[in-house]
Amino acid sequence: MRAVDQWESAYQKYYRLPGYAAKISSDLEAEHREYSERRYDLERMLPRARRLCLKHRLRDPFSGLVRVSLGRYAPQQRVDSAIGRNERNAVTVCLVDLTAACQEWAATGGRPEPGTGKGSWLRRLLDYFC
Repeated sequence: MRAVDQWESAYQKYYRLPGYAAKISSDLEAEHREYSERRYDLERMLPRARRLCLKHRLRDPFSGLVRVSLGRYAPQQRVDSAIGRNERNAVTVCLVDLTAACQEWAATGGRPEPGTGKGSWLRRLLDYFC
């Protein structure tokens, strides 16, 4: 998200036409290279992130980040980011939940303590006795 923000701040410095991102100018070259590297890293980590979300029963908000298109609008047409506020919040909440779930898992030696975590009271009761 930081790479997208840097790209957009550099993009909004000058008057540009919509679709300008197809041809990268010299003033956006460094920001575009950084964005491309971060996008490649995200694409490599996406399958594991999906598996972790499935494992911990969380909604996967990461697949929308790959479909972000930069430079779609002129800076004068639109002032909001290519990644919307709701999408940013969903990613942040998912990352916090995944961090908490992974720390809980590691602290208990690979198995969460009985009676903790999410789920129905019946599931927690069964986990407590099993």
